[in-house]
Amino acid sequence: MADSELFSTVCSTFDSNGWNYAQVSGREVIRAGFEAHHTRVELHVQAFEPLAAVSVVAESAHQINDPAKRERLAELVMRVNKTLTIGNFELDWDTGQIMYRATNLFPSPQGVASIIEGLVHNAVGEMDRMAPMESIILSAEGAELAGLKVADLLQRQDLIPEVPSPESKD
Repeated sequence: MADSELFSTVCSTFDSNGWNYAQVSGREVIRAGFEAHHTRVELHVQAFEPLAAVSVVAESAHQINDPAKRERLAELVMRVNKTLTIGNFELDWDTGQIMYRATNLFPSPQGVASIIEGLVHNAVGEMDRMAPMESIILSAEGAELAGLKVADLLQRQDLIPEVPSPESKD
């Protein structure tokens, strides 16, 4: 079966950006990994031809089954989701894994490369932004975990990397 126009656009977007990826056999899905500021972000991109939709899902490398930590992670996901305008975080309750998902519906079957590129950048950035807060929760134990105020984590400016100025890109 030939690739759909939409999946071809996904692959050509990755190719034109020089992003390495692997196609999942028999599916219109690619897997890729990106080195970000705080962590390595693994993600997959799936084209849904009948809907003219592309979904990008970034996955945390961590899985946790400790109920107290899982509850803190769920609170973190809920609080962060309130601040998002694109996509959302999810927590797989059974595995304790955090994921970030963003999907776009296109008006044409081939999609738009710049939007796909933006979805990938957004997924990598959001998962990277979540990584230090997730790590703080996962490393906390006992009284420290019980006293951890998740809302305060979201206010910590030291966890946010500096955004380079346009002049520094030369």
